[in-house]
Amino acid sequence: MQTESTKTIDKVVFLGETGFPIGLAAIQRMTLMAKALVFEGCKVTVVCRKGVWKKDEQVPFKNQGVFEGIYYVITSKSVFKPKGFFKRNLDKLRGIYGEFMYLKHLKKHEEIDVAIISNMKVFHILRYRIYSAYLNIPIVLNLVEMASSMQDRSGFFTRINDYFMDNWIIKLFHGSLPISDKLANYYAVIAPSKPSLKLPILCDYDKFNIVKKDKDESYFLYCGSAAYMEVIHFIIKSYKSISYNENTKLYMIISGGNKSSIKLLEQEINNIFDDKPIKLFSNIPYIQLVHLYSNALALLIPLRPTIQDTSRFPHKIGEYLASGNPVVTTNVGEIKNYFEDGKTALIADTYSHSQFAEKMQFVLDNPELSKKIGMRGKKLGLKEFDYKIHGRRLQKFLQELS
Repeated sequence: MQTESTKTIDKVVFLGETGFPIGLAAIQRMTLMAKALVFEGCKVTVVCRKGVWKKDEQVPFKNQGVFEGIYYVITSKSVFKPKGFFKRNLDKLRGIYGEFMYLKHLKKHEEIDVAIISNMKVFHILRYRIYSAYLNIPIVLNLVEMASSMQDRSGFFTRINDYFMDNWIIKLFHGSLPISDKLANYYAVIAPSKPSLKLPILCDYDKFNIVKKDKDESYFLYCGSAAYMEVIHFIIKSYKSISYNENTKLYMIISGGNKSSIKLLEQEINNIFDDKPIKLFSNIPYIQLVHLYSNALALLIPLRPTIQDTSRFPHKIGEYLASGNPVVTTNVGEIKNYFEDGKTALIADTYSHSQFAEKMQFVLDNPELSKKIGMRGKKLGLKEFDYKIHGRRLQKFLQELS
């Protein structure tokens, strides 16, 4: 019989996110971490406090169930977000209470060994630390951003929250899963006695095993958030600098933001170009996203020389690589740790329109060589970022942590 100190860690709970199983990069990363553990035989449960969908939306799942082998539950007991201030806040309280009671249930039935937390709000982290002490389970931080460096988190109270999060709250975890060297080194300074495991971007390469279509038109593709308007403008200016842009379009998939902000961006673009070579997409199904990636001439992701971009490692880079098409980026943060210019990606030395445009122009001038770069990038991605190769090392880290 195994002793407590050698007990296998095979029941993992994810906390802190809302919106599972459909969502953007944060949800996708959590899903892939969970699938990596499921691949190694772990039982994984995702606990969400509340639903996030509107009443008029078609939601193809219930408030609890199984998604790709992952158990999930929404503890407010509804996938929908209520209308009205009073109802929304009552729903939040119901979700928080339900979350705690569900964790107690899991502990009572020995269905939880460790919890992985994805959240940047001090209030919630303190709650989870209290739960951790009460239930006697370790909690691990999914560390993908340095909160205080994020330019879109500029509100007064948000800044206070982020200062305490980055300088004190992260010490409360029993360990962390930083996505980059920058975050790993920062965590080692802030919490030197706590263990960490660098866990890079993850991707499900099986979802990209599709037949590429004959291109109706040639296009570069950028996929990003409306919060990164500076980067969107950077790409538009770089695109304007290349030649033959009347034959090669620019597709932009913009997530987040409201309809009015997307409309304003469309108007701005139309004022710059006469022939409307830029197409905007928003809120598209995942399968359409995969097809757009897979049929692009090249995929664009300029990273800025900021603390924010040096710290993060964008999820979409893994999906870009899975398409087998060349990735055009800048030599910032994790890029230098994995990629080589001209071999596995096209990398501008600095964050400048002219250098980024040169790499885009290279794709136009060297189509066959660019395809080879894209395929070598895909091979690199399979070796480094396929979620299946990280489950065992993640499980081992959780085992040692406990």
